[in-house]
Amino acid sequence: MSAEFLFYVQLVFWILLFLFIHCYLLFPVSLPFVSELFKRRNKVEKGDAELPTVSILISAYNEEGVIEKKIHNLLEIDYPKDKLEILIGDDGSVDRTAEIVAGYGDKGITLVKAPKNAGKAAMLNRLHKVAKNEILLLCDANTMFFPNVVRKLVNPFQDKKIGCTCGHLILSDKSGSVLGRGESSYWDLESEIKKFEGVLDRLVGGNGALYAIRKSLYTELPVRKSVMDDFFITTKILQKGYYCTFVTSAIGTEQTSKESIGEYRRKVRIGRANFNYLLSYLPLLNPLRPVLAYLFFSHKILRWFSPHIMILLFIANALLLTSGVVYQVSFACYCLVLLLCVTKVVPSAYYFLTMNAALMKGFILSFAPEKGGGWAREARSDEETA
Repeated sequence: MSAEFLFYVQLVFWILLFLFIHCYLLFPVSLPFVSELFKRRNKVEKGDAELPTVSILISAYNEEGVIEKKIHNLLEIDYPKDKLEILIGDDGSVDRTAEIVAGYGDKGITLVKAPKNAGKAAMLNRLHKVAKNEILLLCDANTMFFPNVVRKLVNPFQDKKIGCTCGHLILSDKSGSVLGRGESSYWDLESEIKKFEGVLDRLVGGNGALYAIRKSLYTELPVRKSVMDDFFITTKILQKGYYCTFVTSAIGTEQTSKESIGEYRRKVRIGRANFNYLLSYLPLLNPLRPVLAYLFFSHKILRWFSPHIMILLFIANALLLTSGVVYQVSFACYCLVLLLCVTKVVPSAYYFLTMNAALMKGFILSFAPEKGGGWAREARSDEETA
């Protein structure tokens, strides 16, 4: 290999290594400083303003194991009943989901039924058209709320520039699986990142389990291919010049997938859906909005392309084995880490490797044809039956 070729390989190696370290170490460490320097000033004071009207939207598919528990949870919400609308969309379930929901019609629960399973995006579009109120609160059937969650989520909307608020999801694991425990720990870190993005009012992507938006800012979700509704909708709100914030005190709880393979499949679907519409998210890299561009690039772009970075880093390091002891040591460390991941000696390392493998699979699948945006649910660790 020529000296010129090795020079460029070295350049690629160090750039990739920096990007990887930045994504998982430098970026999280920088957030407290960035949030302090660039946090929004002169926010609207939180007073006793009149509460807005709220429509809760839930897209349900084969949720008979949790839907009744969810309905009881919704009925206990501390919010004026005349300002609250609850819409549950049955997305062509083949179990008793629609029957259970219909049984609560006299309690203020409205069933919106689709003739067949068309996917969560199609159902949310349908529910949006039915909803009557000014704030839409979108959540999942298996997410349980604290009673004050609606009050907490709507409070920031006193600021007319706030277009979206995201609640704090506490993810716990009852499955005992390696991936389940890893997902729970990962989500704790993710929530910390969201808190700092919330200080900046530039939350990059909501959480489909618990987020609220102004109805007027809803962007119809594409149904040609699978999409992450929370990320797509909140991204469009940011692109329109509005802010998205994180509400730490608006708490919801959820369980991880019942089995490791379920958590892996879920990550593949998330990865595929994000890559499906990657081009539509790239305006967030606008250099005229440097803080938002920094958050999106560091938190999302680098995270999504981590498996690509790791593969290229491995190849570059292998090509540089004869270029010095530094590369020989780094390659040995790389191989040792991979061994620890594969053998599950370090569970968190195994989780990290598996989730990046799921991301890579999602990336590859994003180039393949897809039959609409339909989805299959994963059983959660607190369910009695799959």
